[in-house]
Amino acid sequence: MRYPAFKYILAFLDWITLNLAFSAAVALHVHSTDWLFVPTFPFAAPELVAFMVCSIAALMVFQYSNLYKINVILSVADHLVRLTKSIVYISAGVVILSFFAKSHLILDSRLVVFYFATFGMCLLVITRLVVFRIGLTLLFHYNLYHRNAIIIGAGRIGRLLAAKLSIDNPYGLRVVGFLDDSWQIGTPVFHGIKAIGVIDDIQRQSARWAADEIIVCVEEVTAEQLLDILEKCQETDASIKIVSPLYDILPSFRFTELYGDIPVVGLAQSAPGAVVAIYKRLFDIALAIVGTVILAPLFLIIAIAIKIDSPGSVLYKQVRIGKNGKTFAFYKFRSMFVGSDDGDDSRREKVAQFILCKASAADGSTKIVDESKITRVGRFIRKTSVDELPQLFNVIKGDMSLVGPRPCLPYEWEHYEEWHKKRLSVMPGCTGVWQVSGRSAVGFNDMVILDFYYIQNSSLLLDIQLILKTIPVMISGRGAK
Repeated sequence: MRYPAFKYILAFLDWITLNLAFSAAVALHVHSTDWLFVPTFPFAAPELVAFMVCSIAALMVFQYSNLYKINVILSVADHLVRLTKSIVYISAGVVILSFFAKSHLILDSRLVVFYFATFGMCLLVITRLVVFRIGLTLLFHYNLYHRNAIIIGAGRIGRLLAAKLSIDNPYGLRVVGFLDDSWQIGTPVFHGIKAIGVIDDIQRQSARWAADEIIVCVEEVTAEQLLDILEKCQETDASIKIVSPLYDILPSFRFTELYGDIPVVGLAQSAPGAVVAIYKRLFDIALAIVGTVILAPLFLIIAIAIKIDSPGSVLYKQVRIGKNGKTFAFYKFRSMFVGSDDGDDSRREKVAQFILCKASAADGSTKIVDESKITRVGRFIRKTSVDELPQLFNVIKGDMSLVGPRPCLPYEWEHYEEWHKKRLSVMPGCTGVWQVSGRSAVGFNDMVILDFYYIQNSSLLLDIQLILKTIPVMISGRGAK
């Protein structure tokens, strides 16, 4: 995703501040600053070098805490709360890393961590809430720094966004025009801001106006049409934000930026490249192997419980549709009586109705389940989703990723429209956006939109976030059947 320049500057400032805080903490602990220049204390210099590297990971904690979102940067109370939590997480990380690295500097005196947390919090409050926030606000206010924005869609939402930005615009955005097929070029749309072209003219107009940001506010379009527009936006050099009823599902599970009180969803500049794909695959293999080893005792307990509870195999193998429509053998712990899924035409009909959006999420149509066919052990493992754990073998084999859109059944694939099938243009996953947003409580079109959001914004950081969010969902059983 292409971020505004000020976010990169803030990230660098955070990195400098954290390292200054750590240096000050060590200097106070050893009552000397000599180690900063001469390794009087042989154990101190390696810690500083290690922290300079590890503090890059601390920036990921800030990113995870949404501390680089514009509405958080410009706030005070919310900013302080998120900053405090981040410092606690980072301090805990320092303690854990020092334990594994056997750092005498920190293990011999935990005061170093206390000093670091105190200095870090104080310095970050000064640099972020005082210097950077006020400085950025003044730059925006006096128009010394601004970003050109094009709004796609001159309907109610587009005009409302333009109105919000004209009344209160602490974000440095300057709307240069609207793109809309139903407005004649040159026609004023809002307060002198004119229609500058049609939607298909995105790339040319973006280059002409040196657009830093494109905000998609189209209304009364199908999901397929919206996705086509977003693909065209990704061909430009501008960052992309979405304000669309079709993406209304996103703010309910993921923190979004706000322009005024309007939530805007960020979109990656382009699809992840080959290098990211390699990193993701290595990450998947490593975590899947580690997870399989750690969970081996749990696997054994579940296997014994399934065998005692009902006759049949421990694992259930099913044909699923994976990347680009290819089939593969999908593994789960068996949760139903043997033969329970044979010839269930009524279930297939309900699934078809759900995909065609003739059944609502309130009807529980994402997972049509006959409770009488589920075993006693099956009820528990389905509720907690531990029946899904054997999919770690699918990850190791290369059929699946840890995070991605869920694979579908062949008869579901038959009812997919062409744009639905694009959700499986990437490797299917064990967990994903759908799982952490309510699973069975989410409608089909919303599920597809969530999958597209993941595909458009796929990254290792997002994968880590979704994996961490999956754990409490599994424990609570929220949305599971």
